[in-house]
Amino acid sequence: MQETPNDGNWLPRGTAPAGNPHMSDRFAQVYEQTAHRITGPVAVQALRLAGPIDTHTRILDIAAGAGTLSIPAAFSGATVLAVDIAPGMVNLLAERLKPFPNAQAAVMDGHALAIDDGSFDLAFSIFGVSLFNDWRTGLAEQVRVLRSGGKACLATWKTPPGGGPFLVMGKAIRAVFPESRPPAPPDGFMVLADPSRMVIELEDAGLVDVHVAEVQAVWQGAAGQAYLDELHDLHRFMPPYAALDEESRRAVDQAILRTLDAYTVGERTQMASPVLIATGTKP
Repeated sequence: MQETPNDGNWLPRGTAPAGNPHMSDRFAQVYEQTAHRITGPVAVQALRLAGPIDTHTRILDIAAGAGTLSIPAAFSGATVLAVDIAPGMVNLLAERLKPFPNAQAAVMDGHALAIDDGSFDLAFSIFGVSLFNDWRTGLAEQVRVLRSGGKACLATWKTPPGGGPFLVMGKAIRAVFPESRPPAPPDGFMVLADPSRMVIELEDAGLVDVHVAEVQAVWQGAAGQAYLDELHDLHRFMPPYAALDEESRRAVDQAILRTLDAYTVGERTQMASPVLIATGTKP
């Protein structure tokens, strides 16, 4: 049984080479199927906290993924631009946004948005900017593209390694490899996981009237072996698991089943994780 690598990460980085599997169409499909059930409700709460939204509202969704925020925003009639560095995510989201004439998706690096200053009323980043390699630059870009009086909204996990299947995988890896150092979360993840630090960082980025709300994000799915079957493809996109040989993967799979016992209600898995949602206004 091989050792799990020490330098992996549980989530895609903000930037990555084109050959990275997290850039692919397949990863976008898997992410939509397995992660939207926990990120979607957070995005809806973020829209509510940052609102009101109507047909005159211009919304930017940074690191939009497969559209947990962009799609409900588009349903409101707002003008929506969803950007992500991963072509696979943008390809999928472009399809999802086809019914909405005022919504579009584009490949764009959140560290350097190809957008004029003051272009949007609301700028969101749901589990995006906090994972960027240079997250302060990403946050500055989010603020830059807002008009005066516009609002930025940022959502991030409060505890590593995040929520849902990432939480279970983290515990299972540690159970099988107790001497192995877990992957270090991105710096922005750790800094912004502290509500008081989050307020300071958003104010330093140029925002006022900053508020932070803590909400619970709940992932629900199958239990037992059905959970492993459902999460099979996502697990193989998680670097610490993907790096293992088949024997080690089987050991981790068994540890996952044992870990799930604490989250099983009847025949369903329910995992709650704390999330911070911050809003601030550009003067």
